[in-house]
Amino acid sequence: MAQHTVESVDTAAHRVTLALEVGMYPIEVLYGAAYVFIDRCFVLLDKDEGQSKGGRYLVHLRGKTDFSEKELLDLSGEFGNELLSQALRRKIVKQNQKIIEEITTQAIAGAAGGTLPTDFLDSSDDGMDFLDDPLGIAVPWEDKFKKKSAEQP
Repeated sequence: MAQHTVESVDTAAHRVTLALEVGMYPIEVLYGAAYVFIDRCFVLLDKDEGQSKGGRYLVHLRGKTDFSEKELLDLSGEFGNELLSQALRRKIVKQNQKIIEEITTQAIAGAAGGTLPTDFLDSSDDGMDFLDDPLGIAVPWEDKFKKKSAEQP
């Protein structure tokens, strides 16, 4: 069963250190969980190559406010829960990657006005030139407001 271990609790420094085996979670999951906690505490991620075969990740959580020992232990438990949550999110995204890409493509195409490549292949000439401005949109700013100021007494 995947779980983290509390390495140390330092109430004077308001810090708790957690240890995770390297193969337990992908590094992206660790980053995601750390990101969720940056509003409440400082997060330092470290790697310990020493004891185990693949090494361990050390996660140092230091409170931005004063934390008691119980609050630090609760914080470590919340971090473990967030690791599980991030791992599940990652798994769901991987399983639904194709659907996510299709929905995103359709959303972008809809936002672009549904323009399809076949629209560009239409060779019919509507008699308009790119310099034509029937609505008067391309009038320079100076010309537009110079006329109005000249009309006023």
